Parts: sequence; C-alpha cells; structure tokens
Amino acid sequence: MSPRDGDLIKTILLNAAERSAQQLRVLEWGSGQSTLSYTQILAAHELSFRWLALEYDREFFDTFVAPALLYQADAVLRYVEDGRSLHGPARDGRAHIEAVCWNRTALRPSERSTDREADLDHYVNYPAATGHGFDVIIVDGRKRRRCLLAAADLMEADTVVLLHDARHPYYHCALDRYPASRFIGDDLWVGARSTARLNDVLAERAAMTTSLGYRWHLRRVMAEREMYATTELAPLLAERGVMLSREQVHRLFTGVPERLNPNLLVALCDILDCQVGDLIEPARQAHSRSPGYAVDPADPTASRPGPDVAGSR
Repeated sequence: MSPRDGDLIKTILLNAAERSAQQLRVLEWGSGQSTLSYTQILAAHELSFRWLALEYDREFFDTFVAPALLYQADAVLRYVEDGRSLHGPARDGRAHIEAVCWNRTALRPSERSTDREADLDHYVNYPAATGHGFDVIIVDGRKRRRCLLAAADLMEADTVVLLHDARHPYYHCALDRYPASRFIGDDLWVGARSTARLNDVLAERAAMTTSLGYRWHLRRVMAEREMYATTELAPLLAERGVMLSREQVHRLFTGVPERLNPNLLVALCDILDCQVGDLIEPARQAHSRSPGYAVDPADPTASRPGPDVAGSR
C-alpha cells in the first residue's frame, strides 16, 4: 500500500469515528500491518472502536499478526477450527480488537489455478453471521469480489466500504452494487449509499490539527533493567529472529525510529519483559495538514509480498 493510500484510509477512519455518535465499528477482510497500525492510531486518538479482522492464512497470521496483537489492550484472537481463543491485556474496553483466523494456507491463483476454487465460504460469510453492523468495511484479502458483494448486503445508511488494489478489472463487476462510489488515491476505491456520505468521510481534515507522534523510551527501559550497552541488545534480538546491524541497533538505542516493525517490538518486549506501552508513549503534535502514514506500509516483513498475493485475491 502506498503512503498516499495509507493516509487516505486513516483520514476516512478518523472522520468516521469523530462524526459517529457511537463506538466506531470496523470490519477488515484480510489482516496484516493495517490491522496493527490503524487500531493503534484510533487508540492513540482516544477514540472508542470495535475492530473485527478476518484472516484465512494461518501461517501468515501466526507469524506477523498474532504476536503483535497479543501486546495490544483488549485484543482477542479466535482460532475458529481449533475452538481456541487468546487474549491480550485487559484495559478499559474502549479499543476492542477481535481477530478471527481459519486454518488455511497462502493462496496464489496466478500460480495455481485450483486456488481460485478454494473454499473460503466461512471467511466470506462470517460477518453476516455475527449479526453486527459496521461503519467502515475494508476489503483487502482473498475473494474480494465476493467480499464486496457481502459488504454491500451489510451496509447501513452511513457505512463506507474500501477496496485496496482496486485497479484490477477482475473486481469491478461487484462495484455496481454501490449507489455511490469513486476511485481515490493510487489504488483505492470507496463506496457508500450516497455521494454526501463519501464527501463527508473524504473531507480534508483541519488545516491545523492535532496529529499523533510518539516518544521512544528504549534507553530508559533498558536502564531500568541495568542494560546500558547496545552490544547487549543485538545478540538477544538475533536469538528471536530479528537481525540488525551494529549501526541499526545503535540508532534504535539513541534516536527515535521513524518505522517500527511489529516483530522488532515483540522481540524487545520479550527481552525487556515489558509491554509496547512501556516503549512507546503517544504524543500529540500540531500539524499543518493531515498526518502521514504511521508505519511503513511497504515493510516486506509485515505485509504479503508481491502483486499476486496482495493484488489478485
């Protein structure tokens, strides 16, 4: 996902949340970096929300999503076919995240034509079975045409539906189900019941608004544990599969990183026996325009690689 598209999705989520009289309800078909970053953004803005993320690829989910989610407050991970649930730390319930996973593998239909016939009925139909309504629906997983049709059936008066990788004509036959829609950004499409609702959620945010940054407390947390040298940190990270050069570790220790890989955060929390909130302190700052994307959306360790996996579901 491009930074421009990432920023547009963030604008839509924040506008929808701030204009809503109730808790923001978000559905996401296809979990990943967006699940982690956008829920953190909403929580840091002290907005109340419920986020339902659905994922069919068990290996991807367990590698890139579940470890980081378990450090987020009021997160629940449900493994449908295992009948098992895992819970993150309990807080005040304002930011509730539910991630649901099935025991499937990665699908690559351009390489294996049989993958197009994969049975993901439960994945597509799960939201309707919950009986819940949604304010924002993000379609960014497999079976996108079917998910778009299912999303149209779930729409309420003010629901907004987003499609990522919208350039693919393969998905376009499902777009006619939406009374109002438009292509935006580099590779997004947004649909709603009315043009007025589209204009509302796409409105430019205030020219001078309070946006979100963070303070990085790695040095302090390490000192509290009597760790003072970066040379101590590198081998411990390597043991947990995070390979950083001596220079990268030094910059991590002495500065404020612009990008934070969730695997790195999980490894640091494990090494230092702390939580993400001990390392990162949200900090509001004045901005002359809508703030940029909070994480690196192109991080290959945090999102599915290549146009086949991310772009032809």
